[in-house]
Amino acid sequence: MIRNSMRSTRLLSWRCLRWAIAIPALPLILWACASHPLAQPDPAPEMQTDVYISVAPNRQLDLVFMVDNSPSMAPKVEKMNAQLTKLIVALKDPNDGTLPDLRVALITSDLGTGGAYPSGSCAAKTLPDGTNSPFGDLGRFQMLDSPQDCQFDSGALFLEYKAGSPVNYPANADINQVFACLASNLGTLGCGEEHPLQAFEFALAARGVGNEEQQQKFLRGSAYLGLVMLTDEDDCSAAMNMGLFGDKLELRAESASLRCATRGHECGGRRLADQGDDSVPGYPTEHAYKHAFNDCKAREDTCPNTTDGDAEGTDTSVPTSCAPLKNISHLADEIRALKSDPDNQILVAGIFGWPLTEDDLAKAQYKIDMVPNPNTADTLHPEVWDYWPICYDPDHFSPSDWDTFNVAHAGVGAMGGLRIKAFIDEFGENGLAFSICERDFSKSMQVIGDAIAKKLQNLCVDYKLVDTQPDEPGVQADCRVVWRTPYPDPKDPTKVLYQEDPNSLPQCEPGATSGNVPEDCWQLTTDDVKCPVNGQLINVLRTAAHIAESKQLPPGTKVGMQCRTCTDFSETLCENAPNSPACRGCSYDL
Repeated sequence: MIRNSMRSTRLLSWRCLRWAIAIPALPLILWACASHPLAQPDPAPEMQTDVYISVAPNRQLDLVFMVDNSPSMAPKVEKMNAQLTKLIVALKDPNDGTLPDLRVALITSDLGTGGAYPSGSCAAKTLPDGTNSPFGDLGRFQMLDSPQDCQFDSGALFLEYKAGSPVNYPANADINQVFACLASNLGTLGCGEEHPLQAFEFALAARGVGNEEQQQKFLRGSAYLGLVMLTDEDDCSAAMNMGLFGDKLELRAESASLRCATRGHECGGRRLADQGDDSVPGYPTEHAYKHAFNDCKAREDTCPNTTDGDAEGTDTSVPTSCAPLKNISHLADEIRALKSDPDNQILVAGIFGWPLTEDDLAKAQYKIDMVPNPNTADTLHPEVWDYWPICYDPDHFSPSDWDTFNVAHAGVGAMGGLRIKAFIDEFGENGLAFSICERDFSKSMQVIGDAIAKKLQNLCVDYKLVDTQPDEPGVQADCRVVWRTPYPDPKDPTKVLYQEDPNSLPQCEPGATSGNVPEDCWQLTTDDVKCPVNGQLINVLRTAAHIAESKQLPPGTKVGMQCRTCTDFSETLCENAPNSPACRGCSYDL
């Protein structure tokens, strides 16, 4: 957690002044004003920042991949499998080359359609355990041993690597190869009305769908949680509210999944499914439509439905003024609720339909128009309305594809994932978005791996600390540092809470080393490799007695640091007063 206290102090001081003028005889307010003097009206060169840093990094990672298994996904799964090793390698400890204690699970986007279709890929299906499921794969972890033999132990729910060696797959096997085998076994016969976001909900958070055992066995309260999704269509999460699906006579002139876009998106502030409005495609789709893609977004006006906690649902089998798909913020909240410290314990990444560059995004068009009907048996509709790709693999693209639909090129392209992007954005800096139209996924896999690795072993202070003695070598930081020790939440053992020690740790003397200090202390060192932002790395040195007694700190132990830090305004504000104490303390080069 990081808190910038400069703004809150300024607001408190202004209120003090206003109240003191209004009620000058009130002793408490006068005392508060004296304790919190007016801050400068303009930004100051320094501020106070609170940072929590893991000093005994908890190298536990629960990693879930959601892979779209609909018919167009085969080339994209091959790309993922080819580059997965870059993600895994990035997780290795730079000191000894070992992976973290790792659990890797695989789920699909297939949640069916509640039995809305009597046959086909979106109909009810029988799961490997014999369950008759109207909701596709139900978010169950996929450990399929055919058509390829993927070399994992019988009964395993997920792949696990612990204490430097595999737990439930052969010791001589590469986890990348085993996972790639599992991902390939998913096939491409899943429902084309994909539910990638709700698949995460079913797999990890939902109760009552039969996944409680896998949730309990997989999720560790102290572990980091990584969610990675690979899909070439936007999210159509609607279970259990399935009224919008089925072979509806009035919708036979459009693709089966187009209703997910027209009823889940808006452009220019207008709902695409509105009827009687010639400026939008309508529902059913009535005409071609084009709009600037960067002016389109996922709808937020979700219809009341019981799976979002509403008492009653909405009949979505008919046109509605509200959006029939699951509420994105609600889905994100359910994932955040899995962790006691979601800002530091969760990372969400998506490889999905999105323009390749910012320039492409600025020029991209949200487009609905005619395409060849994939159902060749429907001779009444040789063409149907559909949502066109927002991006194409550069090796399978012609500029004419924006105007003339190319079936082969569209198969390696992707529809714009507005709901996917909105879900990722819910996680702020912990959300990463990549285009599935890249030639390969080497960069995306590397970035995802690096981002998770930083969470697993982050000892960096990504803020410029005020140097209280600028004439001395090094940075003499002004920080209060305390231990924060994890313990199980008594109300929910899958989560952890933290106990903060009231006694602060002293700063180590120059030249101090671990095991050679009179008491536990902290020091600021420089390591540009581990801390590329500014090179400032925190070490906590322990006494010989403490090292002998406990050998190591409990995994997940953190230090809470309250430090004077330089603001982004330091350089500008200090041009006229470079010798002021605050400015001198921020003038050093990182």
